[in-house]
Amino acid sequence: MSASETPARPARGTCADCGAEASPERTFCEECGAFLSWAPGPAPAAVAASAVAEAPAGTAREAAPAAGPATTTPAPAPSGDPTVTAPVPAPEAETTELPPVAAPAAPRAPARAAAERAHALLVPVPGPVAAPAGDPAVAPVLPGRPEEARPRVRTAGDEPRFDGTDCPWCATSNPPERHFCRRCGAQFSTIGDRAPVPRSWWRRLWARDGGEAPWAGQRPRLRRGLGRTVRLVLAALLAVAVLVAALVWTGPAVDAVTDHFAARVPLDPVTMTASRSYEGHGPELTVDKVSNSWWGTGIEGDGAGEWLEASFGRPVRLLDLLVTPGASADAAQQLAQARPHLVELVITDADGRSETRQVELTGDGAQRVKLRAARVTKVRVVLRSAFGVAAGKQVAVAELEFFGRTSSGSS
Repeated sequence: MSASETPARPARGTCADCGAEASPERTFCEECGAFLSWAPGPAPAAVAASAVAEAPAGTAREAAPAAGPATTTPAPAPSGDPTVTAPVPAPEAETTELPPVAAPAAPRAPARAAAERAHALLVPVPGPVAAPAGDPAVAPVLPGRPEEARPRVRTAGDEPRFDGTDCPWCATSNPPERHFCRRCGAQFSTIGDRAPVPRSWWRRLWARDGGEAPWAGQRPRLRRGLGRTVRLVLAALLAVAVLVAALVWTGPAVDAVTDHFAARVPLDPVTMTASRSYEGHGPELTVDKVSNSWWGTGIEGDGAGEWLEASFGRPVRLLDLLVTPGASADAAQQLAQARPHLVELVITDADGRSETRQVELTGDGAQRVKLRAARVTKVRVVLRSAFGVAAGKQVAVAELEFFGRTSSGSS
């Protein structure tokens, strides 16, 4: 390099992905966010060749012998390789002793001028930043027990602050016109006042990444476990369980809703039987639609164990049972006989299966009992206790009324 030439500065380059012009000091492309390769730094300034060439000559002139008792013929200056500094030995010549003479001082002006020219060609560069005082790079250890050097923490230098968007990942400030972070290359989630469009709930439900994107330069973790398979198996089992439950409970659910809103119609039993009856007060009087006729057990006391049974000619869906205890629906005549208190309802269906329900009656007026039974063929009322038990009184039932829905014949 000649003395007039200066070191080359890094030129502005272009992005290899999008072709946008990129500044040398940028690490990521401002348009597409791609990583830019580092440009080589400026080459160190070399010392002028002329100054290097003059150094051996000046040194040779300054290294001449000062004075001595004898004079010798000086050897010719080396004209070959400038790196050779030792003179070539010459053949011995005749010497003549002379009085000692002081050697003249060698001129130093040319060497100083060459050094000044070399310093002028150097490009000033900032000095190294002093690192914070800390532990030495190699700490002393005990003999025979080597330890690895621990990494040292360096203090980050002051960075310029911009008024643009701060990166949500590395918190680096960026100019307003940038779409990608100048440090990590992450794309900004919002551009200006435009907010990102939220995903629908079903996309968020089946999202596998949890909404978190990997950092720049990192690869997402591979999913090789059995979690996905286990979730699929559990989902399939849950779907099968829901399907089975729907098949099992659909019928009862539909019947319950229909029973609640269906209109009630009277159901007349075909036959009425009883364990025993008082003379003139048989079991058929409980379904004669007359409230002042009654059935009696024919014995004094609470009549525990005595029963009254109604049989239907076909399976019916029985919704309610209306019981009128005592000798009449009239309050004045009702207390003439004892009234049932605790009774058992034994409900038999068309398949011969029986169901027993415990019912407690208050003893005052007609009382409605909810049955909600399907395909009923028989209903037996068994007495367990009674109100108003006294000498000369027997348990009496004035009326039994059965109700179903309009479609009970098809139940």
